Amino acid sequence: MNPDSPGAGPPGAAPDPGAPAPDAGPPEADANAPDSSVSESGTPDPGKPGLRQRFREQAREELLAAASRVFERDGVKEARIDAIAAEAGVSVGTIYNLFGDRNGLVRAVMERGRDAIFARVRGYLDSTIDRPFEERLHTLVHLLIGQMRAHWSTLRVLVQTEGPGGCPGSPVSGRPPPNVIREIHGFLSTFVRQGIDSGVLRPIDDHVATCMLMGAMRTTIDVDLILGLEAPSEARADAIVQLFLEGTARR
Repeated sequence: MNPDSPGAGPPGAAPDPGAPAPDAGPPEADANAPDSSVSESGTPDPGKPGLRQRFREQAREELLAAASRVFERDGVKEARIDAIAAEAGVSVGTIYNLFGDRNGLVRAVMERGRDAIFARVRGYLDSTIDRPFEERLHTLVHLLIGQMRAHWSTLRVLVQTEGPGGCPGSPVSGRPPPNVIREIHGFLSTFVRQGIDSGVLRPIDDHVATCMLMGAMRTTIDVDLILGLEAPSEARADAIVQLFLEGTARR
């Protein structure tokens, strides 16, 4: 006890039971406590994530964002774990605890980026199957341009990790990475075939038509970013759709 604190007596004296207790600071978290939230009644609520789980999820998201920045800056192959830890403000051990190893971190970044880019696009295509093709085409291109712009740094990381065909150079041995180019081509190709089957598009090679559409979007976004142009996605979508239909639509 601090000799200046209330109730402190001479050395060796018993503490005064009437004196206020010294400030011991906040109690330490019990590592063995159940990881669950507590309801208003004081009982654990298994339906809500506990405090440790929420901290873990927050740390995971912050690490994924930091890793994306480092991957974009240094390249996926050259990026070092200690640089990612420094960017996130955590220890290297935290990365291994959350992701297992470097490959696990790379894959988590890729899957997070892929989901962010494609979630709205998939939802739109699934919910508008009965709408006119031209209307769906315009909205699809608009959505894709907006998502690709918003997540361009992540998209660049995804493309860096993909070798030809999506398998060579995979950062995870035995598990090819989610191939963003293959995925974009897949759902756009299905969409183009629907346009051909409906008679809106001429019976042309759907692979070539898909590559035309992909190339127009990707090149437009890339050059816009390089030149610092900020044209609205709607305007870019209008021009791309017009050019695409002029080359592929029935006359």
